[in-house]
Amino acid sequence: MIPLNQPDLGPAEEAAVLDALQSGWVTGGAYVTKFEEAFCRLTGRRHAVACSSGTMALWVAAKALGLRIPREHEPEVDFLVSGAYTCDAVANVAVSVIGRPPSVLPVEEDTWGLSIDALARWLPGIGRDWKGAVVLAHIYGVPARDTVAIRALCRAQGVPLIEDCSEAHGAMLDGKPVGSFGEIAVFSCRGEKLVSGGQLGVALTDDDALSRRMRQYAESGLPSHRVRYWSTVPGLNAQAGNLHAALACAQLERLPELIKARVERHEGWRQRLAELPGIEFQKPHGFPVWWLTAIVIGPEFTHMRVHDLAAGLGEAGVDTRPGFYPLYMLPHAASGMVEPCPVSERLLDRALILPSGAGVGEAEQDFVVAEMLRLVGRA
Repeated sequence: MIPLNQPDLGPAEEAAVLDALQSGWVTGGAYVTKFEEAFCRLTGRRHAVACSSGTMALWVAAKALGLRIPREHEPEVDFLVSGAYTCDAVANVAVSVIGRPPSVLPVEEDTWGLSIDALARWLPGIGRDWKGAVVLAHIYGVPARDTVAIRALCRAQGVPLIEDCSEAHGAMLDGKPVGSFGEIAVFSCRGEKLVSGGQLGVALTDDDALSRRMRQYAESGLPSHRVRYWSTVPGLNAQAGNLHAALACAQLERLPELIKARVERHEGWRQRLAELPGIEFQKPHGFPVWWLTAIVIGPEFTHMRVHDLAAGLGEAGVDTRPGFYPLYMLPHAASGMVEPCPVSERLLDRALILPSGAGVGEAEQDFVVAEMLRLVGRA
């Protein structure tokens, strides 16, 4: 089997995890602190709060911003807004925190990030009594094209921006790292991410008060003086483990090497598929790290449904992934669609994620392309 996204692990990761294990600290510990400090260096932020997952980092961010489910007889005044083409964690967090799905907007054609045009149509229409946040995701390691304009619009409207950088560790935009543009940034270090840390996440900010609130919500609602069993807000136990943090710290030290390998794999796919009609790539912007390589397959290449092509590749031992379901197609988020999202629906029908992680070299790429051509009758 050619794996979709095998993490690149080696002696450095093994040594770090063994060191953490021998320290006797399994949950909290020195590597958790090192993990937070490493992400501050990566993004240039002042504060980092390690969390048990990227989803919990997003939950902690939303709670720290004061978002909540309205009480009985209160109007629905809190919101999260997101581009349609992103991980379902955004919808899950919205339903958990504010009691209803996110407001789902179109994404732009190039990098598949939230569209500034769509946000500019929607955001000024919300009431001043409303409180919420905009979630901007950098998809598959490519900085969202409209990041700077979206930040400016959010500031003009007094709405905080949460950057979801879970797929873009080390990416840059206008000479600045992703994760430095929003009031809060969140990263995931789930096992298959560019930086692997088992189930691990982090939330970052420059705001002292926000940082304190994020840490309190991540640490069972305990205040900073941490009186045992005396929580003052309804937080959760979202704390990071020392073993996972040790793994992620070793990966962060190797990040330039890991990015270089992903970029080389992406370029290998571009070279092999460039001459085939009907295959498009996600557009680059800024400095992308190409966590995953996505292609969009048009009818000039094949009239096969992309899911059938993926199934055929799977039978040949090639692991692939379809595009995201638009958030409003999820049963618990269906009411969140603000306007039609044609780019997201096209990506669902036509996007295919190619093997992008460790274990994919030139021979594997040649084999995948040959199998694609065979399946569509061009061998």
